[in-house]
Amino acid sequence: MDKTLRKALMEITPGREEHRKEKELVERVFKKLERFDIKPVVVGSVAKKTDLRGDKDIDIFIMFPRETPRKELEEKGIDIGKKVFRSLRAKYEIDYAEHPYVVGNYEGYRVEIVPCYRTRKPQSAVDRTPHHTRYIQKKLRRNNELRKDILLLKQFMKGTGVYGAEAKIQGFSGYLAELLCIHYGSFKKTLKAASEWRFNLVIDPENLWENKKALSYFFPDASLVVIDPTDENRNVAAAVSEQSMARFIHASRKFIENPGMDYFFPPERKTPAKDGLRRRINKRGTKLMAIRFTHGRINPNILYSQLRKTRNSIVKQIEGYEFKILNSDIWTDEKKLSIILLEFKVWELPPIEHRIGPPLDKSRMEQDKFIAKYRRFKPKIEKGRWVADVRREFTEAEKLVPKILRGRKGFGKKIRELKRIGFVADEKILDIDGREFLSFLGEFI
Repeated sequence: MDKTLRKALMEITPGREEHRKEKELVERVFKKLERFDIKPVVVGSVAKKTDLRGDKDIDIFIMFPRETPRKELEEKGIDIGKKVFRSLRAKYEIDYAEHPYVVGNYEGYRVEIVPCYRTRKPQSAVDRTPHHTRYIQKKLRRNNELRKDILLLKQFMKGTGVYGAEAKIQGFSGYLAELLCIHYGSFKKTLKAASEWRFNLVIDPENLWENKKALSYFFPDASLVVIDPTDENRNVAAAVSEQSMARFIHASRKFIENPGMDYFFPPERKTPAKDGLRRRINKRGTKLMAIRFTHGRINPNILYSQLRKTRNSIVKQIEGYEFKILNSDIWTDEKKLSIILLEFKVWELPPIEHRIGPPLDKSRMEQDKFIAKYRRFKPKIEKGRWVADVRREFTEAEKLVPKILRGRKGFGKKIRELKRIGFVADEKILDIDGREFLSFLGEFI
């Protein structure tokens, strides 16, 4: 294992030239910020020197006095960011977290200029980031060797597809990876611990909670709870989905059993041939359906979360008609096309549906309503309650889906507003263009 880790470190550790370029770039941005009445500070992995080689993200927070009104902070922050990137002749756009900020592309780097409050007690989620940076810096000053372990853990998570707290990944943020390495003491110890994790695990690095059992009630829906050392009421792992946690557990176990560079740098996926996909689709004997959404650019964080919301609503509505979904997933090129892919376990039903009504020892009013509603289907008593065999509205899933797409009930707001929504089924799915989609389809089936 040690040989593999040394080899991986050689690949992922930034060189002096890279750090020099980052420093010069930051200095240029700071120079542009001098004319504004704010305090700029570099945060994130660059400030902590826990950035991977080739990581082109630089986060600069511009700190306003805490008495600044929220609206003024947002408006001035956006205005300053725009002016800085214009003066640098760099392309930029507005992105959104808890509040809007400006992202620019400057000399190949993604540079974020984010407004926040200069305060000991955070007033927003964004305000915590400078505190996170100082906390990690303090820990690493005590044990500088941990930087290597953090780099290994970040690249391992990246290679296994669970690195990133954004909506696309729903995985481990850089700050979370740093906390885990510091908490367990090394990369190896983190993987050893993760290989034995259970869902709903609670980690409190600074022991800020006396009653650890209470945390399961405080964060009831979390797959993993890691208490923020700078804020006892925040779960740093809130973004980690059960799927991402499971993948990390599995990858940790497999790496310990048989270490290899593929965990850090997985081989490029080959695009499956359409003929092979066609054979696999036919062999499964299920029904595949791709719901297509054509759109302009939508912020990726918004897009992925709204696609998942829309997928969940569609699946719920389909199963409400007693069809059954075996698998479902989402895919998007993040530019103009998004897909909700459905695989049906049951896609055709008999024309008769068994409706179950109220029991005979309950409200007479409810019984009378049921009898009146289904009178033409001749309700009868079965196992102590009223039942009726009624004719189904839909016996084929393909005839139900257009109704759901017209109604758009429970769809994400941006998705609901789209004009071009349609679907294709079975082998026609292979007509959807794009190597990335075909690779996604290959993994799905």
